[in-house]
Amino acid sequence: MSRPVIGMDLERIRTLLLQMCSRAESMVQQASRSVIQHDTHLARSVLAADAAIDDLELEIDGLCVRYLAVHKPTGYELRMVTTILKIVTDLERMGDLAGNIASRTLDIGTAPGLEPGPEIAELARRATEMIRIAADGFVRDDVGACDVLRARDAELDQLNRDAFTHWLSVVQAHPDQANRALAYSSICRYLERIGDHAVNIGQMIVLLVEGRDVRHRG
Repeated sequence: MSRPVIGMDLERIRTLLLQMCSRAESMVQQASRSVIQHDTHLARSVLAADAAIDDLELEIDGLCVRYLAVHKPTGYELRMVTTILKIVTDLERMGDLAGNIASRTLDIGTAPGLEPGPEIAELARRATEMIRIAADGFVRDDVGACDVLRARDAELDQLNRDAFTHWLSVVQAHPDQANRALAYSSICRYLERIGDHAVNIGQMIVLLVEGRDVRHRG
């Protein structure tokens, strides 16, 4: 089913949302790389980028409220505006979580010690892929993206559980490295949470296209 034609004002809002998706994906990629490479400069750039994604959220919110007031949309256009208002919240939270990862990089620093395991790189790869799936699903009005994201999220959850078990065993075996191990465990949890927000976006796509609210259902 083709997407209904929308006006220029709403197309602008939609374009800004996709820019926000791109920024969130980039922040998660860079934050994860900062951990793996112990790159504190990159970590600081991620923290600095958080202001830009916050500004985008505020701009989109303002445009959506204005659109509702001026155009009084119904049907698909109304659902487009209301779902975008929800999606930007998830994207902003992804940016916050990327910032949390960058902060852990700064906490760990560049001193020698426990290295991040391959699970962080894998969680990061999967989380950023989920952001891309959500953005593509929004562009194409693809309700199937929701099921794909849910399946990917289940895999991400299992990886996070496995990582938690691993880092807990590391703490027990190397108590002198507990702070570092716990930081890595926290990073894994942040990446898992990013996947949850991508699932939220997938659910909003279903609401947008079909008018069905599938949150909290399976």
